[in-house]
Amino acid sequence: MKLIIMRHGQASWSAPSDSLRPLTEAGRHEVRHTVEQLQGEGVNRIVASPYLRAQQTADIASEILGVEVDTINGITPDDRPADAIGQLPEQGNVLVVSHMPLVSALTALLCDGVPSDGPGFGTADAAVLSLEMPAAGLASLQRMLPA
Repeated sequence: MKLIIMRHGQASWSAPSDSLRPLTEAGRHEVRHTVEQLQGEGVNRIVASPYLRAQQTADIASEILGVEVDTINGITPDDRPADAIGQLPEQGNVLVVSHMPLVSALTALLCDGVPSDGPGFGTADAAVLSLEMPAAGLASLQRMLPA
């Protein structure tokens, strides 16, 4: 299976709470750029954090890839990577839309077996992982896609 871990696009700081921060126009543009690079990856499922900016990122991906979005509560910025793994689909080619620092720590946990500092993720960056199933240390980083 492939697991593509993507950080949401650039978001505005003008919102009543962190969970309600919307994408900026630049954020929408960078998300489109990244997702267009994913068109050949065979994505058949998208899961996203419930935060507005992640939902908006996933909606753009859904529009481009023709795949519906499922919301997962356990992949927000403050969630633990080990807990997040347990909520990920166990088959298919899945796009996961989430936040820093979770995207970095989750990538490290899946590839290296420890939730240390993983690769840096700019807004709308994505990591393409190859793995048999989501579990610590079982993934291989195939490539990073910058926005």
